[in-house]
Amino acid sequence: MQSLNRLIGAISRCAALWRTERLAGTGVGPHDHPYLFYICHHPGVSQDALCRALYVNKSSVTRHIAHLEEEGFITRRPAENDRRVLQVFPTEKGMEALPLLRQVAAEWNAAITGGFSEQERELFSDLLERAMQNAKDKLEVKP
Repeated sequence: MQSLNRLIGAISRCAALWRTERLAGTGVGPHDHPYLFYICHHPGVSQDALCRALYVNKSSVTRHIAHLEEEGFITRRPAENDRRVLQVFPTEKGMEALPLLRQVAAEWNAAITGGFSEQERELFSDLLERAMQNAKDKLEVKP
């Protein structure tokens, strides 16, 4: 059996290349989509909560948030109850990007499961869900 790390890594890198091509000219980078999805579905999320929700470190969140803000997809404001906490909100431009992001995600899902039967797609999804839960369970710091 091939190394799962190698296979998962290769799929992830292919997905980034796919998104780069499909999102060219939009201002959304290939690794920005999970941030924008989450922020649009959780307006006012703090940067710390975003770290925990997406399983990324603070420097990655800061870098992606800065890029999305520079491109006009999100804004940051201090929280009313604690001015040290920055809350992140989607802009109108950010919300307008969601249909394209959904379309690109759906196309990628269809591409990587091409040739799978419906039963195989469901099994693949179930197995990935279980693998993700196993990975989360191994983390010392839980979101």
